[in-house]
Amino acid sequence: MSGPGWASEAPCAGDLRFTPDNATADSLSKPEMRSLLAVCRECPFRAQCIALVKPRGSLFDGICGGRLWLDGQVHATCEDAHPGELAEGAAPITHGTPAGARAHNRRGETACSLCREAGRLDQALRRGRNRASGA
Repeated sequence: MSGPGWASEAPCAGDLRFTPDNATADSLSKPEMRSLLAVCRECPFRAQCIALVKPRGSLFDGICGGRLWLDGQVHATCEDAHPGELAEGAAPITHGTPAGARAHNRRGETACSLCREAGRLDQALRRGRNRASGA
């Protein structure tokens, strides 16, 4: 997926708890806020989320890209979050494609299920072509 269309498919879509109004260090340190990070753990759109919101540059408060932010600084991180996701200019991953699987790999992260399957099918196709050509 590319463009902002992915945002409607993110597990947090429409949940205003991820972007609370008048956030403070106290309100963001509540257990409820940290438990929301678990939602981000399986989200395949963490890097795109950061690239869209640009939390450092916008001094974001709330949860974005698997991190809990206050004034654009990370205060907590979900499990499986990768430093490569923090690039605010990171190109979005085209999920469900071999290129998406390679992009996950370049970022040092575990590929989402869609990209993992696309990568597996692409590898099988390449092996079949190599066998057919005698290589």
